[in-house]
Amino acid sequence: MLSAYLSPADIKVNLESSEKEECFAELLELIVAKNPKIKRPEAKKALIEREEKMSTTVFPCIAVPHALSKDVGDIPAIAIGISPAGIEFEPVSTESDPKASQDNPKVNIIFEILFEEKEAETHLRILRDILSIVSNPDFTKSILQAKTSQEVYDLIEFLES
Repeated sequence: MLSAYLSPADIKVNLESSEKEECFAELLELIVAKNPKIKRPEAKKALIEREEKMSTTVFPCIAVPHALSKDVGDIPAIAIGISPAGIEFEPVSTESDPKASQDNPKVNIIFEILFEEKEAETHLRILRDILSIVSNPDFTKSILQAKTSQEVYDLIEFLES
C-alpha cells in the first residue's frame, strides 16, 4: 500500500515550482527531510536522466518521476506534489506513434520516487499501487480540491481501502 510509505509531511499541496527540474528539486527536499543520507545532486541528476529516457507522464495531469539512488536504503522514498497551475512534462510517445502528441502536457500531480536497485520488486509494487489509485475517475478532481497534505493523505488511504 502506498500510504505505508507516506505521511502528510511527504506531500506538498501547493508546489512553488513552475518547471519540471525545479519540481524535482522541491519534492526532493521533502524526501531529504525524511532521509538526510540522500545526496541531493546525485538524486536530482538520476531523476532528470530517467525523465530524459522516457517521460514519466502516466495519465493526463499525472507524472511519476522515479530513479535509482544508492542512498535510499531498504525503504523507497516517496514525495507527492500538487501543482494547481501545472508543470510542463514531455508527452508519452508510443512505438506505434512516436509523435502521438506534439503538445507537452501540464502535470498537476507528481509522485516522486527514489529507490535502491535491490528494491526493484517493492518499486514495482508501489508503481502498481499508484496506477490503481490514479485510475479512479474521481482521483484527480479530488486531489486538486484538497487544501492540506492531510486531506491528500486521507484520500489516498481511502482509495486504497
